[in-house]
Amino acid sequence: MEGTFWDPGTKLYEHALDIRSAIHEIIAANIANEETPGYRALSLPFHEALQAAMHGDGPLLPYMTNPRHLPVLSRQDQPFLHVTTARSGGGPDGNTVNLEQEMTRMAENSLLYMAVAQFLAGRFDGWRSAIREGR
Repeated sequence: MEGTFWDPGTKLYEHALDIRSAIHEIIAANIANEETPGYRALSLPFHEALQAAMHGDGPLLPYMTNPRHLPVLSRQDQPFLHVTTARSGGGPDGNTVNLEQEMTRMAENSLLYMAVAQFLAGRFDGWRSAIREGR
C-alpha cells in the first residue's frame, strides 16, 4: 500500500523487509552460481539501499554478466537495488563466490528479516489493540 496510509516508522519496516527479501534472493543466486565460470558474486548493501528507499530513489537493477547465469530477481520484484559485484579475487575460472561466506550471509540475513518482521507485527498488534479499545 503506497501513499499516506503508512506512517514513516511503518514505511521504514516495509522497506527493510523488501530489502532483506532482495538480499536473500541475491545470496541465493550467488550460491546457485557457485560453479559458474566467470560469475561475479553480487551483494546488496542494506544501509545504502534503505537510504535510497527512504529518499524515493528509483531502482538500480542488477545485471547478469553472462547469459548463462541464473537470474537474480524478476523485474517486478526489484525494489531499490544498489547491487555491487566482486571485482577481484576468485578461483582460476574467475568465479568470486565463496560458499561459506554466502551461507553465513544467508543465515544472518534470515535472522535480521525475522527481527524486522517481529517489530512490524508488534506495530500492527499495537494498532489492533488501540482500535479494539476505541470501540
